[in-house]
Amino acid sequence: MSLQCPSIFAEGSELCRAIDHYCERTSPDLDAELVNAFTNAAFLVGAVIVWRLQASRPKSRASVLIRALIVAMAVVGLGSFLFHTVGTRWAEWGDVIPILVFMLLYLWFVLTYLFGWPALWKAPALAIFCIATFVLEAWVPGNVLWGGALYMPTILTFIAIGITLKRRGHPAADTMIGAIAVFFMAFTARSSDMSVCTSFPLGTHFLWHLLNATLIYLLVRLAILEVPR
Repeated sequence: MSLQCPSIFAEGSELCRAIDHYCERTSPDLDAELVNAFTNAAFLVGAVIVWRLQASRPKSRASVLIRALIVAMAVVGLGSFLFHTVGTRWAEWGDVIPILVFMLLYLWFVLTYLFGWPALWKAPALAIFCIATFVLEAWVPGNVLWGGALYMPTILTFIAIGITLKRRGHPAADTMIGAIAVFFMAFTARSSDMSVCTSFPLGTHFLWHLLNATLIYLLVRLAILEVPR
């Protein structure tokens, strides 16, 4: 038994397969991606900052949902830390699922408090987003965008949200557009990692963590400041 392949998984299970998408990992050791692992602290720092901001604000209709978003932000960092230390397929799901949960929670927030959609519309929209993400994860080869194809529904969804808010003249529009710009920078860093290995062995994946933590911080801060009281 090992941390990479716990006894709950069958010997030779696909879940125990080693994942090596990143420049920094040159061995299966737990400390092979120290920079990629510990830059996930940015998510925890961001979570603390927005938790304190939320605590300083009057309670709103979205208080419980916002706290759930903050907890999800912290779990994203912990899940990514797990993946970049253990480096196996099961740990990769520990990285991907918290991000998906955060996105589903955030979409529910946007559709509820910024767009005013009824539950009858929101549930199918979230189901479509979830299905699209899992389909891309399952069907698109891991060497396409280095496993980043599953983020395409997220990128397209954020663009649609930003355009809609801008057309409506919503005060959150500029912040959302800024967040989209950060997302593109983060995704570029994630996708560029393997292509710079020869000239920069550390790679650029750690920038994905720092920029993604900034993105989620901006999104949660927007939720705290723009939610109707």
